Amino acid sequence: MKYIIIIFLAINLSTLFAKGVAAGTVIQNSATLSFTMEEETFSIESNVEKSIVAQVIDVKVSWMDTRAVGVSAGESDKVLTFRVTNSGNGRDRFTLKADELDFKSAFSLMRKKIYLDTNNNFRFDASDRERKAVTLGADREKLVFVVSKIDKSLSVASGSQNFVSLKAISKTGGSGEKGTVHEGKGIDGVDAVDGFLGGMSEDEGVYTFLIANVVIKKDVYFSDGLVRVLLTVTVRGEGHVRDVKIVDKIPQETKYVKGSLRLDGDFMSDQRDADSGRYKKKRGKRKARVVMSLGELDTSSFHTITYSLKIG
Repeated sequence: MKYIIIIFLAINLSTLFAKGVAAGTVIQNSATLSFTMEEETFSIESNVEKSIVAQVIDVKVSWMDTRAVGVSAGESDKVLTFRVTNSGNGRDRFTLKADELDFKSAFSLMRKKIYLDTNNNFRFDASDRERKAVTLGADREKLVFVVSKIDKSLSVASGSQNFVSLKAISKTGGSGEKGTVHEGKGIDGVDAVDGFLGGMSEDEGVYTFLIANVVIKKDVYFSDGLVRVLLTVTVRGEGHVRDVKIVDKIPQETKYVKGSLRLDGDFMSDQRDADSGRYKKKRGKRKARVVMSLGELDTSSFHTITYSLKIG
């Protein structure tokens, strides 16, 4: 008795959508069939099916400030901090747009600019560059700052808010429709598909208008082999503010110079006592820090805090 066995293995895997696998990855797939006939075992291999993983486009924008950012009339460089994450499986470039949510905002802004955390130090400073797009590898993220200037002629109630949305849109896809396929638009010409958020994401940050507002500025310079730190605290607007407290963490590569803490030029002891200043040593995971408690301040108040550090 003769048997003829024909195997057809039809698996359409020419393009796969796989978020956890790098875009462009080639996957080879085959099957094995074994059987016994007349006490003899046979094994048959199917054809090898090659599949290419498509680029999944996914992005997430998150507002990172822990609370609304306080502003007062005429201030500039008021920063909202966002995180943009490429949660797709391939390198992508995202257009960045900052818009005020007029239907929710009680006041408008004179200017809005977008900066990237160029030096990756997790705060906005002079080295950061203004950009309208960001390029991120798979599972990479970047802090993005929306920096605004506040209208100097504002006459709104204290506590009024402005809502600013940061949107990131994939230049590869970004249709807004989950599952939209962009043929040949992915890395090395593979297909791309818009992921869970349709290749775009946005989140909103909040400014709160304060009639009285506290502004702090930090300057660092070198003198006599030491790092000199200068903090200036200014109260603007009308009225007064309460429970003003400054905490400045000591960088890990430096050491605090004992007895160097000053408030407006007056000596502050490093201990917890009747004066306003204190140095707190490193304890466990908590970094060493300088703490200054200024209490209640009237508007137009101005104070300076200085101390020194040794490197190493």
